[in-house]
Amino acid sequence: MKANGDVVPMTLQAALLPDQAAPEHIVVSLADQGESEAARKRARDLQTQLEQVWRLNSLGQMAATLAHELNQPLTAAAVYLHAGHADVVRSGPLGDSAGRNLDLAKTQILRAGEIIRRMRDLIATGSRSFSREHVQSMIDDLSPVFSLISRDSDVPIRCEIDADDLVVADRVQVQQALTNLVRNAVDAVGGQSGGAVAVTGRSFGVEGYELTVEDNGPGIPEAERAHVFQPMATTKSGGMGLGLSVTRAIVESHGGQLIVGRSAQGGAAFSFRLPRTLEAAAA
Repeated sequence: MKANGDVVPMTLQAALLPDQAAPEHIVVSLADQGESEAARKRARDLQTQLEQVWRLNSLGQMAATLAHELNQPLTAAAVYLHAGHADVVRSGPLGDSAGRNLDLAKTQILRAGEIIRRMRDLIATGSRSFSREHVQSMIDDLSPVFSLISRDSDVPIRCEIDADDLVVADRVQVQQALTNLVRNAVDAVGGQSGGAVAVTGRSFGVEGYELTVEDNGPGIPEAERAHVFQPMATTKSGGMGLGLSVTRAIVESHGGQLIVGRSAQGGAAFSFRLPRTLEAAAA
């Protein structure tokens, strides 16, 4: 053991000398295996990374295929919903509620198609579609989604967005990042009595606009925070471990950084800043 307390792996070998050389003598050798063990660990880590890259490449090819194949049925579903909405409208006031639900369904199908198109473009060419957006407007678009998540999980989702919320962003991608973070936060408090999730927005003037998604769940131990963004890393049954990786990629494509810490509520808090100008987004 070293003076700092680190354990050093060693090998101990012993052998008897031939009688004619030195009767009843033993040769003992002691070797430090620290460097060899470190080399083996680096080799194992490299192998793990190569396997991960292979899986991600396979997923990328699968995603491109799915993006192409799903466009047609999503478009057809939107057309059928539009036709169904027209039929419901003709039924009079009794169909008003059904008509609103059909409108919401059609909006989400169209949004799904746009998400697929944007992600396909990002994977294929790295292209982004920045425009001036109000954060409150982006959140308002997600209200039906958040309401469904909240209803299905029985977890309240509170949104507090400061004024001065004009940013430069790819609207669809930022909404996808926020949805990923909210779903993760809801999952973190699932089954917990009094679980709650909050989405907050704060203006930092010319330095950007910060969005935070936090919960009052168990939080993420500090030792594990460096690994939560790694692709394929997940603790969810049936999860693929891509949500946070994709979210981080979206944030970084906006010139920002996705930061994980401890929430004032005691759980996890994920935050990132959106730029005010195109120059800042491209930096």
